[in-house]
Amino acid sequence: MRHLESRASPLRAPKRLESRWFGMFLAGAAWIGGAAIGCTPRPHPDAPLVATGSQPSRDERSCAWFGDVAGDTLYFGISAFWAAMGGAHGDPTADTRIPGPQWIGRFDLGRRELLAPLDVSEGSHPGGVWDVLALPSGQILFSTYFDAAGLADPATGRAPRLASLGLGLNELTLGPDGTLLATRYGFAGDGHGAVLVLDAEGGLLAEHRLREAPGTRVLAKSLAFDPARREIWVNTDLISTETRETAHDLRVLAWDGRELARWSEPEVQFMVFAEDGSGISVERKGRQLWLRRRSPGAAPGPEGGQRILLDESFPTGLDFAQDLRVEPDGTVVVTRWSGKIHLVFPDGGVRELSLPQRPGDLYYTATLRHGWVCATRCGEVQVVCEDLATAR
Repeated sequence: MRHLESRASPLRAPKRLESRWFGMFLAGAAWIGGAAIGCTPRPHPDAPLVATGSQPSRDERSCAWFGDVAGDTLYFGISAFWAAMGGAHGDPTADTRIPGPQWIGRFDLGRRELLAPLDVSEGSHPGGVWDVLALPSGQILFSTYFDAAGLADPATGRAPRLASLGLGLNELTLGPDGTLLATRYGFAGDGHGAVLVLDAEGGLLAEHRLREAPGTRVLAKSLAFDPARREIWVNTDLISTETRETAHDLRVLAWDGRELARWSEPEVQFMVFAEDGSGISVERKGRQLWLRRRSPGAAPGPEGGQRILLDESFPTGLDFAQDLRVEPDGTVVVTRWSGKIHLVFPDGGVRELSLPQRPGDLYYTATLRHGWVCATRCGEVQVVCEDLATAR
């Protein structure tokens, strides 16, 4: 998922993603139980605030995934994928064995408290909600991977499904002229990564399959749209069909799906574009993690632009830049699995926060609002908030 400001804003960029399916599966996860909606008591005034939501089902353990912001509401996916896989000895399809309800979480960023989730179920479903995208219409586009994507209307509670799009949808972002973009990570039987172009109602306009080399499956993760050049950026997991080893690359597609550029180093973990075509990406090279800013209309490639060092000893293989947002005041927020949050301010200042992480926790999406950083934490259905004024 992600953007410059909120996805409901004209300045928009995409979200984020884990090193999903195979890549992110390699990380594994441990699980700790959840409770009803509420806040964990803060041991002292400067401690982070932890809001814990209820579980959609008593039969499986769900946690908070990717999020997006509309106004003062943080919407986020809720999925039992990690707990199901961990309890099935690493089987990534285990979440389909126990059908249940599907929820989209909601968190009030002004009051810093969880709201009642949106129930987008139509009966019982395999799998939970992965990504959410707040649309200018006020609707929430959501993906489920194992089930059909849908469009939820928070005002009416309606959530019609987009069954014609098929399965395997992953991350979501806004395209040009009212269009929507989604990645198909791949799915059993087909397994081909692709970028889907949708109309404003979720109808399929085009599907651009990513080119594969013999012996390699190419699976699509995060994506962004460059409005200055009308190009689509998408990063991938490259899975060897023989060794199951995972590599990654970044591909730039023309609007008609033709591949224009491709590179694997530096590894682009997440990227966004502003309405004027200026771009921001989080990149890893060796043990270093960088933020790169590109000027509007700059030709795509592995070099160029301004680089800002975020981490000079990045724990390769154990951490990942999961999401990237640019807030209304221009502050860039980078969320890492580990709970490390990088803030790059408009004046060039850089600050790092370390949110609390228990064994197995993964952080997905952080946002900066009202002087607080709030992030979805997967371990339970949780949002963790830190006051910038008192954070160490």
